[in-house]
Amino acid sequence: LWNSFVSRLQACGFDSGSDSDTVSLAPPSPPSSRVHDRDQRFRSLLDAFTYCDPGGTGYIKDHQRFADVASAIAGWRGDVEELWRDLDMDGNEAVSFPEFVEWAERAHVQLQVGVSDDASAPGQGAVPFPHTWRGPRNDPAYAASTPVTDVNMLAELQGLMDTTYRKVWTRDRKTTGRNEVPERYELIFAEHAENFADWKRYWLKRHHVMHDCASGGFLQRHVPLTANASELCARHRLRGECNEWLLLHGTSPEAARNICRNDFTMHLAGSAQGTLYGRGTYFGDSITKADEYARADDRGLCCALVCRVIGGQVLYNDDVNPVAESLQDGVLKGRFHSVLGDREKCRGTFKEYVVFDADQVYVEYVLYYRRVFAAAEPS
Repeated sequence: LWNSFVSRLQACGFDSGSDSDTVSLAPPSPPSSRVHDRDQRFRSLLDAFTYCDPGGTGYIKDHQRFADVASAIAGWRGDVEELWRDLDMDGNEAVSFPEFVEWAERAHVQLQVGVSDDASAPGQGAVPFPHTWRGPRNDPAYAASTPVTDVNMLAELQGLMDTTYRKVWTRDRKTTGRNEVPERYELIFAEHAENFADWKRYWLKRHHVMHDCASGGFLQRHVPLTANASELCARHRLRGECNEWLLLHGTSPEAARNICRNDFTMHLAGSAQGTLYGRGTYFGDSITKADEYARADDRGLCCALVCRVIGGQVLYNDDVNPVAESLQDGVLKGRFHSVLGDREKCRGTFKEYVVFDADQVYVEYVLYYRRVFAAAEPS
């Protein structure tokens, strides 16, 4: 099934070619007593996932249906809810294909993932690394943030802040401790983040979303303000055919370090930025908007993440008073992959981009910057 899916992607002009180096999806070889291949109904993990998602939403939500599959392919016996907690790693009650693959690896399920054309090797597959990757390619535990020292890269990141700056005030500005919009933002230093496990899950999710977009017949493309940072976007070879964007997420330095190590956690989503469009993770295409949620450290430095975000089929909303539950259901129970709340249109402020699956986000950079305010006029 997955090979057929990849073939359809290639027929539509999609390929994995922009990310050249690859990483195996195969788990370490388990002891023979732990190997499970118990049910011939499922030729691959994709077969099993599809069975768990009869509505074709892209998510598993039925706890008992998953438990039945776990029994068939992994010999599982036990408490259904305990099993579900092991599966639903980001706690959002909707399990994506990457989460399912990771569970199967932990359970030593000997079924093909289906990414590779090599049908002879159970569990084998290949995920391309981004061409900007500098870390090891054979360490699933690898996660690191390294200082950006290249002057051209630093200039591109400063350019991202400059080109997305808008002098627009919202009431969320009050939470920064100073109720005025800075005149500009000065990049002090930046780190490039790499996380082996997060990238694998992101890549798998992107392929699933690309398949949905290709088979849907029509994709409304949305171009964020960050696209004006054209050199940076070109560097990362974003996939417009699935609305892949670079977006900004303001946070604290401590939270940024935790996210880079452990990814976003969906059961905490909305805790810092409200739930206007549902309990997802919120991003902006303007540094001014992201800065409203940044928290300065004792040096006066603020922090924002630059993330790849998969928008896919976007549920657009320009209502002044959106119905959050309906929008969230449109993603988790419907055909959409993200929500775009256009507060710029209805309130004159900023667009907000919301996803409900941590696998749709991959952190590329951590920016440490200083707010620069206008000089006070002499009295």
